Amino acid sequence: MDVMASLKDVGEQYKAGELSAALCKLQDLWDALPEPKSNILNSFVIIMYAVKISMQVGDLDLAWRWAILAPNYNPGRQDIGEAEFLVGKVAFERRDFDTAKEQFTVANLKSRGTVFHGEDPKYKTLLK
Repeated sequence: MDVMASLKDVGEQYKAGELSAALCKLQDLWDALPEPKSNILNSFVIIMYAVKISMQVGDLDLAWRWAILAPNYNPGRQDIGEAEFLVGKVAFERRDFDTAKEQFTVANLKSRGTVFHGEDPKYKTLLK
């Protein structure tokens, strides 16, 4: 299955502001992946998109359910702390600052700080 090709429809819905429809499409795509999903190239991207959109619609519980999957689907990718940053970001927004700090610390070490570039500075401030 070509995940990136399948995500084009999600991208169109996202651009059109149809965030709920995009989330449904992501869930359908996720459900259609054969097991083990971790062996599917770019399955991690589905998780990243789902977290981002869930946060944008204000559903932090859904964002959390997606985010905690990230570490299991990151193998095979260059490990630069993306999974930990994703978990930390959602934890931060859920006001679970202990978990956020723990995850950001790992992400910071793995990425040598680059995972914070272009992100809201409040995340990196938690490390200080």
